[in-house]
Amino acid sequence: MISKKYSTLFLLAFALPVVAGAQVRGIHLSWNGTSSSTTATTMAITWMSDAKGYETVCYGTDSTKLDKKLIAKEGYSADMKTYLLKATLTRLKPDTCYYYRIGDGRDGSSKIYSFKTAGKTGSNAAFTVGVWSDTQDNKGNLSFEQTDSIVAKLAAYPLHFTLHTGDIVENGSVQRSWNNFFGTAQPLNARFPFMSVTGNHDVINDRQADRFQKPFPVYYDLFNLPNDQLNYSYDYGNTHFVAINSGYAKGAEKDSLVHFKPGSPEYKWLEKDLAKARRSKYIRWIVLYCHYPMYAYGVSQVEQWQQHITPLLDKFEVDLCISGHRHVYERHQAVKAGIPTGIKDRHIYDQPAGTVYITNGSAGGSLQGTGGKDLPTMIFTPSEKIYTYGIMAISPYEIRIDVYEKTGRKIDYFTIRKGKK
Repeated sequence: MISKKYSTLFLLAFALPVVAGAQVRGIHLSWNGTSSSTTATTMAITWMSDAKGYETVCYGTDSTKLDKKLIAKEGYSADMKTYLLKATLTRLKPDTCYYYRIGDGRDGSSKIYSFKTAGKTGSNAAFTVGVWSDTQDNKGNLSFEQTDSIVAKLAAYPLHFTLHTGDIVENGSVQRSWNNFFGTAQPLNARFPFMSVTGNHDVINDRQADRFQKPFPVYYDLFNLPNDQLNYSYDYGNTHFVAINSGYAKGAEKDSLVHFKPGSPEYKWLEKDLAKARRSKYIRWIVLYCHYPMYAYGVSQVEQWQQHITPLLDKFEVDLCISGHRHVYERHQAVKAGIPTGIKDRHIYDQPAGTVYITNGSAGGSLQGTGGKDLPTMIFTPSEKIYTYGIMAISPYEIRIDVYEKTGRKIDYFTIRKGKK
């Protein structure tokens, strides 16, 4: 791996199989930064190239005149004959549509894609987020065929970005899986920033390993996310998003190694981050997402994980927590201090006193058994095994999520409402 960094553009070598007839591939957008990300004025672009000479990003606000360029300095893996490039576009204008192409237009360059920067922090303009998870390539999705259907559905919406709650692939050490995933997801990820967290399949599960619960090395080559790329946050308009790494919580519980133990550096980071967001006059909503759910049916609920995280969500009045891991859809009541707060209309959380919890973990991975309707927190979970995705619309006074199965049939919807700050 080549780790030399450049100020705004750097490149890493990474081993992936060559795809005949394609030079630039696996394009995905994101935001990055060492401590925070500026969604209004930057955009990170990551892509793969089979050959030398595709290090140029051409971009601009006119699709017929890509008059700005960034040139990457190349890194090269002689063993694998593959390049992986990462670029960060800076000094962009807020709330502006940009067009870009990877390559200088020669054969093998990408087509022209577009993205839109966020409005300034605190903007009350409505925006839309795609929600997906557990796209892993296992039984029924070995070639990401289920995920491909969901990518097509998500890409048809006027999204601003997507959040993915982990288990991106079945085995994070298998490079071909990452290659295939990013190829499948390119129609979506090349247009809308892909802001993901790690799942237990994306990290090392061997309790005896020095890197237990840490991502496989390939992860850092492929992703370009804020902070340490595992635990990070960013603001989009009037909403603060927090992404946290739950590691292999179930396997770590026996030895009390579950992440975010009170007093740990990561716990202190999260506490400080949430406190700052809740104090901010610009932030109205706080949304936290992670892989392991806080509330779930069966063995997917890890008590230590719940005990470590939920007191902070209560303390700082986090509005919504989105998770994956269990390959079903579940929606729970707003919960505070472990107690469901009640709901009059099963589709409306009106000024909820606690955090609303959902699990949306079925965007491709093999489906799991249904159940959990009798849980005291549960409001809705389907009786059938189905692949799902969500569309989250955020406005000044509402968060609305519509949940669909892969054919586009709506299976659930709900709204969180709160008055003026």
